[in-house]
Amino acid sequence: MSKQNFFNRIRPLFGVDNPRKITEYCKNYWPDDTEHVVLTADNACNNCFLFDFRWDMERTWQPVSFEDEIDWSLIPFGDREFLWQFNRHRFLLCLGQSYLITGEEAYAFHYARLLRDWILHVQEGENIDLGPWRTLETGLRAEIWLRSLCMVEQSPSVDDALCALVETCILKHIERLAGHFSSHKYISNWGVLESCGLLLFSLTLQEEHPRKEEWIQTALKRLSLAAGIQVLEDGTQWEQSPMYHNEVYQCFRSALYYGKRAGIAIPPLLTDTLRKMAYVNGIWKKPDHTQFTQGDSDASDLRDQITAGAYVLQDPVLKYLGYERLDYESAWQFGYQACETYFLMQSRKPDFLSAELPFSGNYYFRSSWCEDGNLLHFHCGDTGGGHGHADKLHIDLVLGGEDVLTDSGRYTYVDGSARYFLKEPGAHNVVLVDERSYSVCQDSWVYQNLCSCMKQQYFDGKKGSFVEGSHMGYLKEGVLTNRRIIWIKPDIYVLADYFYAAGLHSYESLFHFGGQGRLSLCGNIPEEGPVHFEGKKIHAWLQNVSGGGKCEVIRTQISHHYNQIAENPSLVIRSEAEGDFHRILVINGGKKGAARPVLTERVPVRSVVHQKEIPPQDAEAFRILSGKKEYILLLCQREIMTPTDIFQCENCIGYGKAVLFDRSKEKQDPLSGEVLAWW
Repeated sequence: MSKQNFFNRIRPLFGVDNPRKITEYCKNYWPDDTEHVVLTADNACNNCFLFDFRWDMERTWQPVSFEDEIDWSLIPFGDREFLWQFNRHRFLLCLGQSYLITGEEAYAFHYARLLRDWILHVQEGENIDLGPWRTLETGLRAEIWLRSLCMVEQSPSVDDALCALVETCILKHIERLAGHFSSHKYISNWGVLESCGLLLFSLTLQEEHPRKEEWIQTALKRLSLAAGIQVLEDGTQWEQSPMYHNEVYQCFRSALYYGKRAGIAIPPLLTDTLRKMAYVNGIWKKPDHTQFTQGDSDASDLRDQITAGAYVLQDPVLKYLGYERLDYESAWQFGYQACETYFLMQSRKPDFLSAELPFSGNYYFRSSWCEDGNLLHFHCGDTGGGHGHADKLHIDLVLGGEDVLTDSGRYTYVDGSARYFLKEPGAHNVVLVDERSYSVCQDSWVYQNLCSCMKQQYFDGKKGSFVEGSHMGYLKEGVLTNRRIIWIKPDIYVLADYFYAAGLHSYESLFHFGGQGRLSLCGNIPEEGPVHFEGKKIHAWLQNVSGGGKCEVIRTQISHHYNQIAENPSLVIRSEAEGDFHRILVINGGKKGAARPVLTERVPVRSVVHQKEIPPQDAEAFRILSGKKEYILLLCQREIMTPTDIFQCENCIGYGKAVLFDRSKEKQDPLSGEVLAWW
């Protein structure tokens, strides 16, 4: 196999135009990324490896060095994820880019040395599914190898002999991916990551290869089936983890981009799936541009993923949600002409703020697209795959661009107590009944028992918004758990938890606050709240307007990235009740110096027809004062109006499960409100 013949086949697909211009572009607009890549390449030249890129699935924070021979099956720190991350070969891309950035031959020399060493020394072995040839890594190596090889083409270190080795090894990759696929992978991220690798590797085969077309069509068929099975109608990858949603999304994007470059017909389903998944990234992007640490996810900045999708799909809304210019990695993937094309692309602001993803059961209340905006996330959906956490009815809350209530993250996949704690309910903003988890881990990936949710109403109104859900995790104990969230725009949130119960039970409401803030109890009776959270730039308050219950500030742990963990302040509110029970909390906040806690008080609810007060167990109302604004929120616990009646709270009249009245201007004449939820 001659070097020229080999690169004549892969360069048109995986090479980039004008590396010199790309280098200038990246040094000018992405200097930190450029420096990071060259540093990683320098370390690789010295057999030192650290996995600290934004989308490294399992980051490390301590470098691992080899003095002599490299052990490609090393498992340091007791975590096999290192072995798998190592064998994805992200460092080869850094070596290739550094060769073009600096022009120094040493980077290409060590590129060739490391790749040759891996090919010659890494064999499948008896434990093939636990080692470097695990099918997931086999698929992920495709794009990294093919793109990075094109970067070192001009080096004398990349000779005919190395190209022959690579050619043979590519065929070995294809045969492993084509022959070791099972139907259950259609619903797993593995199915997409493997099939994308099969497609990309197959595109590089010589035209006369008898199985080239067969393998290409096999890959496209698998990708299409996976798209139809594991990506829900709302665009969410079913595993309930933004991290793995993006691994799948990135592979669909690569399949579409390189498939089109190769001139093959791409099924329309793949394009439609890619667009829906890209928009989901925009919907759940936090004001600081990161994704929620839902399930097994890191707090990664989403803009590069959205930007790449915007370019491939030529979508102006996605460009608005991404970067103004192509990011560092997209510049190297798509080329310099793409940098110019993308910069001139139109950018269009989305025509929505709040959104529901009803199939996955994820709901988002957003105040603006600004970096100091507010965003609430509510989850009422399935647990997902092994990467999903037991976070039924969990909420995240961002105020003024800063995390107030947050998911505790993932930290590790190593089987043990740390893994279990972060996956089970106690690490989420939920309510525990009788001090018992509604889902308990059996091991790192499997739960002993699952808990089903019941999705209910979602409504995004003019003055307020509403979402509600229930779960059946405590039905055996005689308790149905229900949570309603009312957003009074733009910065007041009412959290109403209802427990329809028989017998005596205890209730623990858990709230995990942002790790960069300080949490304290205040008021005349501190253990009864209200609760004050002071962040870097914001103040927030949580008030128990139902009364009762004891508050306690505790220290728990939070993980923003794999292998990284820190302390954070958390709150527990404990109560005990016989029969039905409910707790209503009001949360508000904003920038330091401007925000104040809202004032709240109960307002009697009367029946207009019967002229009598309605008991709180049936319906209740609260006055909420915020600056010059006055609201009355009516919450009905159960359907009671028959045959014909109406509620009245002062001059506010109406009926519904949740009705919001704005009394800021009118306090005398009858006032109708905005019905946020009906029966």
